[in-house]
Amino acid sequence: MRTEPPQVKYGPDYGPRTAWQNVVLLEALQVAQGQIGAHVRGVAVEAGDELIVVPACIDDEDANTLEDLAELTSHIEASLEQYVEPTPAVQLRLHVGDTDPSWPGYEHRRLHLMHWRTREGYISE
Repeated sequence: MRTEPPQVKYGPDYGPRTAWQNVVLLEALQVAQGQIGAHVRGVAVEAGDELIVVPACIDDEDANTLEDLAELTSHIEASLEQYVEPTPAVQLRLHVGDTDPSWPGYEHRRLHLMHWRTREGYISE
């Protein structure tokens, strides 16, 4: 029986920047539970040193969706305040449209991407 946990092997490009991006993504995933509604097509995180940007792609500016995404960003900041000094500010960046390359979150770490079947209203029977 194993007495130690498995050893994690990191790639050659893994360093402090990747570790920071992973921490921000993990915190965002944790606080996103229940905050991503049907109008949200995609959510990503851009983990800067002083500013974390949360690019969200939505199909419509629904008041409930905007409130949920604002709560998501404030919850990310509150979560990081517990153990990150100095805590970066967290800013929401909205994009109305699709999750194509015009979306500011396209090139960043994605934590949510709506499946194309859902966007087209596909319902499996």
